[in-house]
Amino acid sequence: FPGETDPIGWGTEGNVQDPWSEETENNPPADRRFIQSAGPFILEPGNVNNITVGAVYGRSFSGNAVESVTVVKAADDKAQNLFDNCFEIVDGPDQPDMAIVELDEELILTISNTNSISNNFNETYHKKDPTIPDDILDGSGNLIPVPEEDKFYNFQGYQVYQLVNSDVSPDQLNNPDFARLIFQTDIEDNVAQIINYEFDPQIQLSIPVEKVDGTNEGVVHSFNIIEDAFAETDVNLINFKTYCFMVIAYGYNNFKPFDVQNGSGQPTPYLP
Repeated sequence: FPGETDPIGWGTEGNVQDPWSEETENNPPADRRFIQSAGPFILEPGNVNNITVGAVYGRSFSGNAVESVTVVKAADDKAQNLFDNCFEIVDGPDQPDMAIVELDEELILTISNTNSISNNFNETYHKKDPTIPDDILDGSGNLIPVPEEDKFYNFQGYQVYQLVNSDVSPDQLNNPDFARLIFQTDIEDNVAQIINYEFDPQIQLSIPVEKVDGTNEGVVHSFNIIEDAFAETDVNLINFKTYCFMVIAYGYNNFKPFDVQNGSGQPTPYLP
């Protein structure tokens, strides 16, 4: 049941057919099982053939079954992109080393990048994103090449969070119940605010999400902390109380501003 996924008749020897689905057949909902096959190909004695199979899952929590199909298609695009690039993904800059000096109701937090095995040694992070295309369309519809240097993410800055406890993970940093941003610092250039466009499967749109509101005044490596970001009344630090912090380094790339209408350009200029 290819639905609308085979507009050129690939599965019917080039005979284009109307979209065919379980919905058009009025099949009753039930538990579905299926077999995947590959080939035909010749497997010689002693040889090895590698077959890559992708089982893609997606679910919408509103609407009908077609809404889930749309979510699956978005997941499939991501899986195909990973496959086309041999499952290579670009890593953000490694976390820096963090040191804290305890004073009377005050902490001095220092960050550094002196570990030579870090991909951000001395803040020189420079990583190519294999998913950035070689060519893009300009405003007039002409295909233009993407300069090689524009395919790289570069170190941009740091974000310092106070955590509610030591169990908080990086994927919880956007939840103010678990983590709160207390400092941000970045290199002085023409980049300040950074917005990523994150796909919302429920509304089928990419929505802007602010990731950084940069000071754009040059990287600062030492901060003094005198307040508890989670305190509701007396915000002063308390001696001998445990406080938890996390520092995130992030990279930046914006080879082409993202176009919400056609989905072209860089949806994720911020890479933590």
